[in-house]
Amino acid sequence: MSEYLQSFSPLSLWVLLLLGGLLPVTGALLCVRRFRSVERLRRDYDVIGATFTVIGGLYGVLLAFMVMTVSTQFSNTLTYCEQEGNVLANLHRDSYGLPATNQLLVRQALIHYARVVVTDEWPELKQRSDSPRATAAMNRIWEQYHRIEPGTEREKIWLQESAARLNELAGLRRLRILASQDTLSGVLWALLLAGGTITIGFMYFFGVERLRAHLILTLALGGLILLILFVIYSYDNPFWGEPHIDPTAFLRFLARHPTPE
Repeated sequence: MSEYLQSFSPLSLWVLLLLGGLLPVTGALLCVRRFRSVERLRRDYDVIGATFTVIGGLYGVLLAFMVMTVSTQFSNTLTYCEQEGNVLANLHRDSYGLPATNQLLVRQALIHYARVVVTDEWPELKQRSDSPRATAAMNRIWEQYHRIEPGTEREKIWLQESAARLNELAGLRRLRILASQDTLSGVLWALLLAGGTITIGFMYFFGVERLRAHLILTLALGGLILLILFVIYSYDNPFWGEPHIDPTAFLRFLARHPTPE
């Protein structure tokens, strides 16, 4: 289901959700107004109004909590990506302290990894997957470091520092991939959709005399809820939605180091 939704652009999906959500809302309201008079709706206002206040308040708290949760996850994922790019640049810089026979091969492996992440793995992240080519590129970096035989104490220190940074790079990549796959559970989405449906449904039973005003109020609430749900879905898909995370840190690294030197 998620792959099908992501086949649309964020703007197209928002328009489809808006139309698909508000058309049934309009039809249901017209049916209620057809079979229940305004006078009858007003007689039930005390009970319906009090219940709506409680349910609407609870649902508002739930929406606020979910927006805060997914926005925090989005910020953390962005931090992982930025840190990964920074560690990559640090490894490139540190390679100049390694034995001369290994320096160029290490820098070639680092630049190759950055290119594969940008061109191959980033599109896969949108589908909540990783790239076998990026995994192979990471393994290539490890292989180059495993072949290093430091000849001086200075080179040993640089190799130890670089090994620590390489472990950090691999860990940040795993966190980035896990963040792309970490989504809200189906139970939470069911709760969000059910809460929105119930909250909008209560609007049908308010005794607003003019149908046009009643329709505008109901559609305004429905549109707002759909917009918030779309924002939650977008933040829950940090490499696809709007806003989304671009490989800016890797592109910046490649711009500074287009070829190994």
